[in-house]
Amino acid sequence: MSATEARLSRRPPGLLYGLDDVPPWPVQVMLGLQHFVVLAPQLALAVLVARATGAGPETIAATLSLSLIILAVSSALQSWTRTGSGFFIPGCNSAVYAGGSLVAASGGLALVSGMTLFAGVFQIFFAHVLVRIRRFFPIEIVALSVVIVGFELGAIGLQRIGADPAGGLPVAALTLFLSVALGVYGRGPLRLYCALIGMVAGYLASIQAGTAGDALSRVLSGPVLALPSIAHVGFAFDLAYAPVFVFAAVAASLKTMGAVVTSDRINDASWVRPNIALVRKGIVVDGIATALSGLAGTCGTNSSTNSVGVSQASGATSRRIGYALAGWMLLFALSPAFTLLVTMMPDAVVGGGLVFSACMVTVNGLQLLSSVTMDMRRAGVIAFPLLLAVASVGKSPLLAAMPSWLQPFLASPLGIGVLAALAVNAFFSMGAARRKELALGGGASHGEHLTLVRAVLADWNVAHNVMGRVMLTLREVLDARCSSMKLKFDGTTLRLDITREPGAGPDTHETGQHGFFTARVSDKLVWRRRSGGRQVLSAYYEQ
Repeated sequence: MSATEARLSRRPPGLLYGLDDVPPWPVQVMLGLQHFVVLAPQLALAVLVARATGAGPETIAATLSLSLIILAVSSALQSWTRTGSGFFIPGCNSAVYAGGSLVAASGGLALVSGMTLFAGVFQIFFAHVLVRIRRFFPIEIVALSVVIVGFELGAIGLQRIGADPAGGLPVAALTLFLSVALGVYGRGPLRLYCALIGMVAGYLASIQAGTAGDALSRVLSGPVLALPSIAHVGFAFDLAYAPVFVFAAVAASLKTMGAVVTSDRINDASWVRPNIALVRKGIVVDGIATALSGLAGTCGTNSSTNSVGVSQASGATSRRIGYALAGWMLLFALSPAFTLLVTMMPDAVVGGGLVFSACMVTVNGLQLLSSVTMDMRRAGVIAFPLLLAVASVGKSPLLAAMPSWLQPFLASPLGIGVLAALAVNAFFSMGAARRKELALGGGASHGEHLTLVRAVLADWNVAHNVMGRVMLTLREVLDARCSSMKLKFDGTTLRLDITREPGAGPDTHETGQHGFFTARVSDKLVWRRRSGGRQVLSAYYEQ
């Protein structure tokens, strides 16, 4: 976040520790532990993929420890403003890559590693071209991906609870109730640690009820400290699996984009639009973490949207928590016994925690959707993919009947939802760019021109913040030498071209007389000279 944006941002009233706040170190330590407990169950994906490749217990333990080390690096880099988005967005082993990894597992761990490395490199490349192709990834698709992730987390949580409905339901209810009640009614530490308190209470209840299994005995029999082995690391590449991992990288990028935009909105009460520079940095860090996962011989990682939801519920979004979490991850990476204690958390506790996070993530996605000016095109981009994602959550027979080559793309609700949304948006974007040319002068006043432009922008469903910035530009720039105006809007970027005829006096862009506000409210400003001494001012506004 730039210094100007930091000055313009407004702190939401409900935050206990905002983005730039420095909580006391005991609070940082406990909040870092809370997020580790929330994220740890997803380490099971690394175990699942390693087992699918035929890896032995020693190799699985090594991949688990290496995953934690990479996640620690990812969380720290993402929190650091020089390298990442600057928001507290932890990394986690992601189901986005699980489908492709399980398909590639037939070729062994080396093939999974090589394809994961390829996906990470592609994600870094995708982050740098996102600005040029952003019109195909509008905010409504980002918001849709957040909503789908919330649905998916909730479905997984309910499935984990349903694994033992008799003994698990009371434990899950206790976990969820405490997390929600403390998040809503708690004050101070009770609200800060609402998720941790709920999950620890659920864990203790499981132990008391005898449904926690032999987790404690296995922890006591395991090594307390151990360095991970890298003997299993190897690489292979198969072009046949490239499309699946490319699509997974795109889906992971959209999920990270949603996490960055959601974090930005949570930390700024005056938020109006995504900051693409921060989104790009966030996706780059995500790609680096996935590439490192491939180098370490484990499955891909992605941003943790459920952790973002927990941050909002607890009122603590300080980036310092990311460094504390990284410390806990490194500690657990070198302590397999304690890692096992968390990864063997009972299904009911995991399910209750996931449902709690899913509620917050879904609400954040719906709030992002509410910031979009709706029309029939955007409704089509959102509604049909959302129905397909819900069908995927419900294991619809229609999706199971799809051709086998499509199945890897349909492995997750997020995958099918994003794929459908991108296809629908691309179809509706063909020929969707709107243009309007206005002749200035002719006896009409500047006020009449402004009224006409406002009506045109309203008819195009241009966002109110963009419309306000255009109006400010026109009030500052329009004068008697302006002869024509052109407007072009492709759904994401609004371009304003104003032609000025030659006349007496210095050029306005040289004196700076007409451009102080324009240079600050536009995303890009270009002056061009044309034949006959005419000038063209081109201002670009990202929606």
